[in-house]
Amino acid sequence: MPKICGIDLDKTEARFVILDGHAQEFGLIDSETTRLALADHKDQNKIREFYQRIQAFFDDNGIEKIGIRERLAKGRMKGGTITFKLEGLIQMCRQDVILIPPATIRKAITNASIDLTELPIAKYQHEAYGAAYCLLTMS
Repeated sequence: MPKICGIDLDKTEARFVILDGHAQEFGLIDSETTRLALADHKDQNKIREFYQRIQAFFDDNGIEKIGIRERLAKGRMKGGTITFKLEGLIQMCRQDVILIPPATIRKAITNASIDLTELPIAKYQHEAYGAAYCLLTMS
């Protein structure tokens, strides 16, 4: 069964949830790392360090596919500029990366009647969980 990592990008950090299985039968995988932050988006060494840490996280956890909650590029709810830099770094990793629109994630969670507040994850991981679950339903 494939291991999927859902990611939500917020300000200077990537927030993770790992699921294993498929849409009908899957499990939440515990990980000590639930988020990684970029220390300084202007420092090339810090950017390289973030890339190495995130690639190591994917490799260490056997991640095969990554689903990132897509952010809008313009408009009132647009994503921050640093999150797009994080997204680009993640897309350079060896794993398959898919951007998933928030509306698609909400629909998948609603259709499955998943109550995110009942899951054994932190509130800041809810969007990442939605991305991971949605990617499972797409696989």
